[in-house]
Amino acid sequence: MRRVLVVVCALVGLAGCTAPIVSPPAAPSLGILGEDQGWVEVAVTGVPSAGYRILWGDAEAPYGVTDIAAGEGIYGHFYQAVEGGRSGEQIPTQYEISLTDEAGQVADRDTVLVAASVCHLELVSLGGRTATVAYWGRFGIEYSISWGDRFAEHVRISAKSGEGTATHTYAASGSYALGMEEIWAPPRTFFTITVE
Repeated sequence: MRRVLVVVCALVGLAGCTAPIVSPPAAPSLGILGEDQGWVEVAVTGVPSAGYRILWGDAEAPYGVTDIAAGEGIYGHFYQAVEGGRSGEQIPTQYEISLTDEAGQVADRDTVLVAASVCHLELVSLGGRTATVAYWGRFGIEYSISWGDRFAEHVRISAKSGEGTATHTYAASGSYALGMEEIWAPPRTFFTITVE
């Protein structure tokens, strides 16, 4: 078909016939969307096939590595704090985030500065009056998940990945603000849900 098109274009070149222009596929890329107290989200685009990975720059597999699906997507990661000496204060730390191909070669990279790691909470599912959340926090720290109905659940981060899930069933329909904070810290709301 292309050969015929070229011949026709050559014959009627003066008539303004041109071959269609095909854009090359976009190169795989990674871009940081934002950082919030240790929680970092990145957008990945142009991944042609499975086998690509994000290396978050803070740990070896499996925690510091995320497998990427073909196409585009948004991926998140919670960075554990770097403690500063006897004071216990956290040290702001810069991390290099890399997108690698199937062969392990770097396709794109970016850096992020994490000033402090506190905690993160996000909704996983909501069915009827039952909500399930995923939470991230610093290893060895105890947190309180506030469900918004005067009920709080204490969780301790006992895994190096710093993550876990929790489920709560509401007694009545309504809107509830969910939050998470370190024990004795000021409350922090992450999102609001409505249950029927």
